[in-house]
Amino acid sequence: MTKSKYFISLSAISLLLIVLYFFTTLSETAFSFIIIINFIVHYLFYQKSIFKMQYMELNNTIEDVLNGNMDANIVSSYVLAKELNANLNRLVKKMERMNFKKEEDELTIKILTNNITSPIIYIDRDGRIRYVNNQFSNNFDTKVEINEIYENLRIKKLYKFIDDAFIFEIKEIDVLLIGDRYYQANAIPVNNQFYNDFSFVGILFIFNDITEIKKYEKLQREFLADASHELKTPLSAIKGASEILLNGVKHSEETITDFLTIIKNENDRMERIVSDILLISRLENDYSLINKEKININKLLKESIDILSFKLDYKNQKLHLNLKGDLQIIGDYNKLKHAFLNLITNAINYTNEFKSIFIETYKKNQNIVVSIKDEGIGIDQKDIPHIFERFYRVDKARSRESGGTGLGLAIVKTTLDIHKAKIEVKSEIDKGTEFLIYFD
Repeated sequence: MTKSKYFISLSAISLLLIVLYFFTTLSETAFSFIIIINFIVHYLFYQKSIFKMQYMELNNTIEDVLNGNMDANIVSSYVLAKELNANLNRLVKKMERMNFKKEEDELTIKILTNNITSPIIYIDRDGRIRYVNNQFSNNFDTKVEINEIYENLRIKKLYKFIDDAFIFEIKEIDVLLIGDRYYQANAIPVNNQFYNDFSFVGILFIFNDITEIKKYEKLQREFLADASHELKTPLSAIKGASEILLNGVKHSEETITDFLTIIKNENDRMERIVSDILLISRLENDYSLINKEKININKLLKESIDILSFKLDYKNQKLHLNLKGDLQIIGDYNKLKHAFLNLITNAINYTNEFKSIFIETYKKNQNIVVSIKDEGIGIDQKDIPHIFERFYRVDKARSRESGGTGLGLAIVKTTLDIHKAKIEVKSEIDKGTEFLIYFD
């Protein structure tokens, strides 16, 4: 019944009492009593109507809050329900703060996980994806929807690892090859504590990209295999020569001299290999060994050429120098000198007699450029991507004859890398090779 209907009913009762007073013999006392009763009834009806309205309004507000409408208007002028209204206001304010804190925490988690380079995905105990960072979608090139089941993941290796983790509900670590990338996959079960018991609520999966580590491990294995092979040749020669000298047969002085020469030459070769191995290891693992100073690049090249002038004279090769200006770079003088000695030595060794070597320096844009060019045998295009690898030789026989260790260009590349310099190779078979080095 609405408020207006209550008032109509109470007005009818009052009219009835007035009629009784005038047309009956009721005493004034009785009439007064009836008036008081009428007032009380009237008041109770009125209060009931107000209370019902307040109840309905409060109920509507609570329904709004339950439906997520935190902006629900709470009437603050209730009379009979002041405490209930005040508590409801406090509850809504507290829920607003909690909701804001929840959104803030979710934003913080997103910022943190999306700036972590590792793909991350969290799946609850029902197998539904509850969180995934951007790297997961980008690295695995897959679209993932929140609340979808992980069975929808189309990458077979990824799905199998996740499925196995859910079967056993224990911490798992494995290495997965997905596409051309290696990932260390980590499955971390998440448990929630209720009283003294722990219950399984889901699994967090973190995938660390270890492709570069795998490449480094492969290079290490190849390096050890190549180093062993390179050292095996001189060791075999030394062993063979020693056994011949010690076999009890009397040898001529000339034969003894020949075998001792072999032993010495092969020993020297082993020393060069070991020295280069140690040098490249130090360059790669300890950048603190770099002694940076201001260097006149033209002066450095002239000193390198002076050291190798006897080789040029021996092969009757002509050197063309075009060193422009006072070009200054920052770097380690001795290590750069060693790198340029390697490059110039290669140019001399792989160029025939009566041919020319060209060395030039100039400035191009913001770079200082060093060009070392020869008229040598050249390098096949298929070999160019590999020439800076350790122990890689384009012409194995000629390299060994010239005393090369197969590590010269690897040392050059490592030295230039730590100086933030770039090297470019241009070459044609039987026409020559040019090395271009760019310093910032």
